[in-house]
Amino acid sequence: MSAEPVGRVRWSHAWGRLSQSWVLGLLLATQGAQAASGEGGSAAPFVGVVVASQALDLTAQAEGRITRLDVRLGDHVTSGQVLAVLEQEPLQLEVNARQANLKAAQAELNRFQVLQQQAQQRLQREERIREHTSTEDYETAQTELALATANVELASARCAEAQARLELAQRSLENARVRAPFTGRVTERYQSLGSMVGRTTPVLRLVSDEVRLRFAMPESQGTQVQPGTVVQVLLPALGLKLEGKVESVAPEVDAASRHQKAEAKLTIPETLRDRVAVGLLAEVTPSPSPPTPPATLSRPTP
Repeated sequence: MSAEPVGRVRWSHAWGRLSQSWVLGLLLATQGAQAASGEGGSAAPFVGVVVASQALDLTAQAEGRITRLDVRLGDHVTSGQVLAVLEQEPLQLEVNARQANLKAAQAELNRFQVLQQQAQQRLQREERIREHTSTEDYETAQTELALATANVELASARCAEAQARLELAQRSLENARVRAPFTGRVTERYQSLGSMVGRTTPVLRLVSDEVRLRFAMPESQGTQVQPGTVVQVLLPALGLKLEGKVESVAPEVDAASRHQKAEAKLTIPETLRDRVAVGLLAEVTPSPSPPTPPATLSRPTP
């Protein structure tokens, strides 16, 4: 691989792993400036960003060359779907060899079980005619049964070992496949067909279909937002207005920015779901809470 594509891959990897929290932190200064300029007027909306509920750089759990890469940027994938495959011929040969070893171990176990049964039958015959035979023949039959039993136990252990080695080889073969851990969309292809990858080399980036809204609010306005609060969300880049419901609020205020973070679930019509991309900036305005009715005192019934 030439130096230029490697550089592009590293840059794409670094950008793809950019922390969403860092993005929010970068926007807090803008929100502070908006709030300062709006002093004496209506409060500025909170700054937010659309995030995926799950986002992950996918790696192979093996080392090798990519022989299949079945997805492209933007493709929709389902949980468990095979997205990429590493070279599998050596791993498949190892699985075949382990299967043969297991069959040989099972055949040996069957043989010793037959010998054990024969030894058991001989001992039973010696017990029936013990009064008419020598003690030596009886003891010999006991010894043969004990040896046959020991051979069966040893063969059983070898079968268990062969089974474990086969499962390990099968796991290595499975690890050469990169599967989607959840349903979502491919947002980055870090590698190409024929690339050599290791256990820590990112191959693809996947984000879930479900998106959420993460925003930050000044500590002075933190009382406006609680779990269950309905928020109005404007996505300026798309000119879309959506609605969300706050599900969680951070239990601390950031010491540097004096802001508190919150997360809301967005209500997105199915026809607009493909347009709401992860990373879009949002302006968030809490819906006004209904006024609390005044408390009344009930008179006791005479």
